[in-house]
Formats: sequence, structure tokens, C-alpha cells
Amino acid sequence: MSAVIKGIAVAIVVILAITTLYYFVENPGILNGVTSSGSYQVPSVLTTSFSRNFTFASSESFTFYLTPTVNDALQQSQVSNSHSHDVSVTTDTSDNRTYWKFSVGAGNSYVDINYNITSYGKSWQNIENSTGVPSQIPEFLKAEYDHHEYFNASGTNLEVINPSFFRNLTLKVTSNDTTVAEMLRSIYNYIVGNYNYNITYNLGNVPLSAQQVYQIKEGDCEELSYLFESMSRSIGIPSWTQYGLLIQETGGQVRLGEHAWVQTYIPLSNSSGNYVNIDLTVEVGGQDLGRGFLVKYPNSIVEWTDNGNSSAMVAYHTELTAPIGIHLTKEENDTVSSFNQSGSIALVQDNIFNLLMANTSRERR
Repeated sequence: MSAVIKGIAVAIVVILAITTLYYFVENPGILNGVTSSGSYQVPSVLTTSFSRNFTFASSESFTFYLTPTVNDALQQSQVSNSHSHDVSVTTDTSDNRTYWKFSVGAGNSYVDINYNITSYGKSWQNIENSTGVPSQIPEFLKAEYDHHEYFNASGTNLEVINPSFFRNLTLKVTSNDTTVAEMLRSIYNYIVGNYNYNITYNLGNVPLSAQQVYQIKEGDCEELSYLFESMSRSIGIPSWTQYGLLIQETGGQVRLGEHAWVQTYIPLSNSSGNYVNIDLTVEVGGQDLGRGFLVKYPNSIVEWTDNGNSSAMVAYHTELTAPIGIHLTKEENDTVSSFNQSGSIALVQDNIFNLLMANTSRERR
């Protein structure tokens, strides 16, 4: 998919919009690269306004679904929609997700989505040396996430998250670790050091499973997240996917794409802990400096957080429902009207040096 125009022609009942990350060699969320002192900075705030214009040409009526960006502690969103006269819209909520359901008539029509976002960056590097162990993770998180998940749509029943397959590998990768933070970092290092980023969808835009990613040693943002989650869940550490948008400036152009990353929990004691972000695509296939570990970049914007329910995962990915035999084309044009990053979060210098030393001595598994 292009970051500017996306088009499809369909003749099936359910069409899935699978998450795609537009990968750039250097993450522009980093204000200053690693210096001679080993430090770097991440912007603390992003304010942006942009619009997504969807145009359709259809031989019959169909339904278009879109999940607006959320409001939470690290993100403030104002999202509105407008549309042509032959379109009606309702707001529905299910599986901790609010979404718009557009009923679109035959012929030519459009839907415009306008966003005003303030997003905040955050680093959790200060808890990387925490002593919390898996037994201190809340049981409700283990019940919600420590299991397999399936992508059961479009005639498939693909086991995208498969903890049992990865248990022996993960035990080997984390054999020298005792804390949750250490185990998560070892899994991160293993994936960054042994896999590459690539858009590798199967026929029908069904994502690769974690097992398939393991076999071919590459995947996109969503598929690499499934791999990480399969590994961490296999040793009793729940982790899950956050889905949304990535907006960033490269080569003087601001581009908008779809994105996914890992969220998990690091316990600090029996009764406290932190939810943290891990973005494998920041470094996968390149130099491992920990830039995607325990850092939330403000240009990653959340639409939905996986709740461990396979049917909810498929519902989020369902973009269109249409009659069999329909002739339908869809295009998306994105326009960014403002993009401003400010402030900075300095990542701890000693952490960077420790990472460099660890990577020098670590045997790639």
C-alpha cells in the first residue's frame, strides 16, 4: 500500500485491512542520533492535524468500518467524519473498541476523516533494572493474554500467536535471566538480531503467523509483534498488540501509515508495575541499541489495544463487508496539514553504553 493512495478491487463478503508499517531506516522520532557520549533524545510531544479521504465506486451497497484514534493518558484525539449524501454512519462499541460503521450506497461516494492529535512520548528505561519476576504479574493479565490467538477470517483459521511452539526457544533465549525486564530484553535482542522487516502478506492479505515469521526470518510490524508475543506468553509474561497509525517526517515529507507494536507489563512489586511499549521495527535487522525497547514514540498513535479475543482482532481488521459479486474500488488520499514535534526525553547514557557492551559480547541466538 502507498502511504498516500490505497486502492482495492473486491468481490468477496468480508475485506480485511491488514496493518502495514512504512519502514524507514532511521526512526525520525529520534531528535539526535547516538552521539560520542552514547546518548540520544526522543521528542516528548507531537501535535498534528491530518485528514484521510476515502473514495469509493461500487456497483452495490456495502459497509465500510473505521476505528478512530483513542483518548488516553498519552494521547488526546479529536476525530470527526463527513461524507457524501448517499452515506449514513452509526457509532458502535464492542470489545473495548469504538468504531464507525458507514453504510455506503451504490455509485460514487466518499468518506472524510479529520484528526487533531496531541501525542506524548515516554521512556520506561528507568525500570529496566527492576527486580520484578513473572509470578508478580497480575493474574487477570495472564488470563487475558497467556494463550493462543487465531486469525479466523476469509476462510482461514490461522494461529497467529502460538506460545507452545516457541516455549523451548524462549527458554533458551532467556536462560540467563531472572526478572521480567531481563527476559523481555533478551526476546527483543533475539528478534532484532535475527529477523528483518518486510511486508510479507499471504494471498488475501492474511498476516503471517508467528511460526511462519520464525521460518522465513522476516515480517512486518504486526507479524513481528505476534512473534514477540508468542515468545513472551510461552514463559508466562503476557504481551499484546497495540494497533494504530504512524506519522513521521522523512526526506522533507510527512507520511502517514498504519502501524502495530507490542505492549506488556513489568512488575515492580507484588502490587505495582508499569505498562510499557516495545517497538521491534525501530531496529529490527539493524544495530541493536535498544531504541525500540521501553520507549513510546509520540508519532505512534493508538486506535485499538488487543484484548486477547481472536474475534475482536478480526473485527478490528475488517474494513469492508460487501455482497458476493460486487464490483468495488476504494482509494485513500491522506493530507497532513500540521506536524510539530517539541520537547525531548533523554535516554539514559549508561543504558546506551550497557547496551553496546552487551551487544558486543552477546552471542546471537
